[in-house]
Amino acid sequence: MSELDEPFERDEVLDKPGIIGARWWHKGLADAPKDASRRNAILVALGAVGLAGLAGTIAVVADACSGDDTEVQRKRALDMQRTFGWSFGAAQESVTFDGESKKPFDRAALARMSADLRPADEGARAYYVPALFESPSAAPALVAEGDPAPITPLGDVLRPIFTPAMDRAYRSGKALASLFLAARTDSGLRRDIAFIVDLDGPEAVAFAAGAAEAFDPVFTFDNWPHPRGVVKAHLTLAAAAYYQPLFARSYPGPRATMFVLDRQRLSAYSDDAAQFDNRYVARLPSAEALRDRGVRYVLYVVPNPSDSTESDDLNDDLIAFQTGRLGVRSIAASVFAADPAEAKPASETEDWPPYYYGGRAASHGWFWIDYPWGPPPRPAPVEPIAVPRPGKLYTPVPRATPFSSTVASPGGAPALPQGFGTVPVVVALGTGAILGAALSRSGSWNRASGGFGG
Repeated sequence: MSELDEPFERDEVLDKPGIIGARWWHKGLADAPKDASRRNAILVALGAVGLAGLAGTIAVVADACSGDDTEVQRKRALDMQRTFGWSFGAAQESVTFDGESKKPFDRAALARMSADLRPADEGARAYYVPALFESPSAAPALVAEGDPAPITPLGDVLRPIFTPAMDRAYRSGKALASLFLAARTDSGLRRDIAFIVDLDGPEAVAFAAGAAEAFDPVFTFDNWPHPRGVVKAHLTLAAAAYYQPLFARSYPGPRATMFVLDRQRLSAYSDDAAQFDNRYVARLPSAEALRDRGVRYVLYVVPNPSDSTESDDLNDDLIAFQTGRLGVRSIAASVFAADPAEAKPASETEDWPPYYYGGRAASHGWFWIDYPWGPPPRPAPVEPIAVPRPGKLYTPVPRATPFSSTVASPGGAPALPQGFGTVPVVVALGTGAILGAALSRSGSWNRASGGFGG
C-alpha cells in the first residue's frame, strides 16, 4: 500500500492565533469521510478552494499532509518579517502601548521616520541602522503559502508613547548636552568624545532627544516589533514617533557623535512557542574608524551606577577601543537629577525641572573633574559627595561572553550563539517554499520532520 493509500484522519483543528495552517485545508479534511484516503482528502480540499491555482494548491496540500515533505528550519527573524510582514506567524495578534501619548500625532510622518532620524553627519551614516524606523511603512513582499491571513500594517497600529522614565532620560540627556554647550568655543562644539548610550529602548531614544542640541544621534536598532517579540521594539519605535519632530530639526554646526543602543536587544529568550526571537547585537565602529573621526575618548552611558559591567556584546568593542588608544569611561544616566533646593518658577514649562550632574546646580560642572578631558570649569564646582559615581573609574575588562569575537583583529564581527535572532519556519522540501512560522507546539505541523514535539 502506498503512503497516499493509507487511511487519513484529522486529529486536530488548528484555529489559534499564530498557529500555522490554512483554514480551508482544515475544513476540507473535516468534510471528508473518516475512511477517505489521503488522495481523496486532497481532492475534497481542492473542491473547497476551486480549480484556480490548482498546481500551487496541490503543492501546499501535499506538503501539509505528509510529514516527510516538510521540515522546520531556522531563518533570520528580521528577514522573515521583511518578506512576510512584521507580525509573521501571529497575524491575528497585535502589540500594546503603555504610556500612550495624548499629543496630536501626524501618522503620515511615519513614512519619513528613517530619514528624519538619520545622522546629520554624512560620515556617521555608515553606522546608522534604520531597520526599526523602516518597519511602519514596510509592506510584505510575499504571503506565506500555509498562513495567508492578512497582516495589519504596523503603521496603522503604532501609537506614540511618553512615560515618566522617558521624561527622566530626556532631562538627563539635556543636562549632559548643557555641559558641552557651555564649553563651546569659537571653533564649535567638542567632537573628540563619542558617546554610547546603552539604555532601555524608549529611554535611549529620549536621552538622545534631550541631548540632540549637542550630539548627533546614530541609532543602531536592528530589529522589528512583533506581537510575541522578546525585545519590546514596538515601545522603542513608539518613543521614536513621539520625539520624531525634534529629531527632524536642523541644528547649526557639527555635533559630537552619540551611538544609541537598546539595552533590551539581548533579552532572555527561552521558548519558540511563546516568543519571537527579534534579538540582535550592537554594531559599532572600530577604534581606528573613531580615531579617523577625531575621537579620543569614549563615554559609555548606562542606566544606574550599579550597572558596572557593559552589555555582553560590547565587551570586545570596548576592549578594542581601550587597546586602540581611546580613553574609555562610563557614566550612569541617573547621576543627573533635579536640584531639590532650586525654587520652582511661577509658571512651569516643559523644561522644568532642569537636571544637573550630581543633582545640584552647584555640582553640575564637576563632570569635568570626574572626566578630566578638558580644562577645569570656572567657577569651581562643588563635589556631589552623596551621589555614587563609579563610572569615572570604569575600565573594561576582557571576559568570555556568548558574543566573544572569533576574529583576532579589533573590530571583528561578534560571534552569535546558535539560533540567536532566528525563528523556526515550516519549509516545503520539494519547492523550498516557506509555508509559515512554527510558533506553536500544538497542531499537525508537529508531523513535519524536525518539528516540535510535546
